[in-house]
Amino acid sequence: MEDHTDGRQNKNQELSYEVEVGVTFASFMSAVSLFFTGLLIAGFKSFDPTIKIPLLFLIISTFSFIFSASIYSNAGVEVTAHRFSAVQKYLSYSNNILEFLGLYLFILATPLVIGAVTKDSFLRIASIVIALSGLFLYSQSDFSILHKEVTNKTHKFFLSLLIIVGAVALYLSQHITQGNKYFAYDYVATALLLILLVMTYFFCRKSKQYIKKDIQF
Repeated sequence: MEDHTDGRQNKNQELSYEVEVGVTFASFMSAVSLFFTGLLIAGFKSFDPTIKIPLLFLIISTFSFIFSASIYSNAGVEVTAHRFSAVQKYLSYSNNILEFLGLYLFILATPLVIGAVTKDSFLRIASIVIALSGLFLYSQSDFSILHKEVTNKTHKFFLSLLIIVGAVALYLSQHITQGNKYFAYDYVATALLLILLVMTYFFCRKSKQYIKKDIQF
């Protein structure tokens, strides 16, 4: 009986720590995203019209961070009840929402914001290269949620490449005009957002982050 009790306590501590870290990070990022969103909304009329897409990305990112923090918090309730399989499910949902609809959109929005507020070509290109290089390397690393969800390296590379290609197309369409309209800008943004939404939904429903079975003590 002591062994079972010790095992349950250890599992409690592990999951409680993961929940705590998740809540802290999600809350911090939601505050950062909300801050930048507020700044853009305050000066909305003074910016280039293309600011609407990165602003939308930041709004979605902010809510994603908030909702993931809420799910992390609810997971803490399940920890105290020793429903460990439920905790693992909550964590997989919150991790995926935070990463794909929170972190990814926040990163992708940054070069778009710079492209809308400045005409400096160096800053535009530098921000795009830094954001996409960092995002690609991170998504391919062992540290990313994508690595936990996609065990096949070819499939993982393809998904990362799909996001990067979509982002490049979005950045190009931000500066390609046809008359007074930006060619395909809204459509590319919608397509990229749908890709991330589908990925998030699929990985939440078919998550490989945790073993889906009840843990008994």
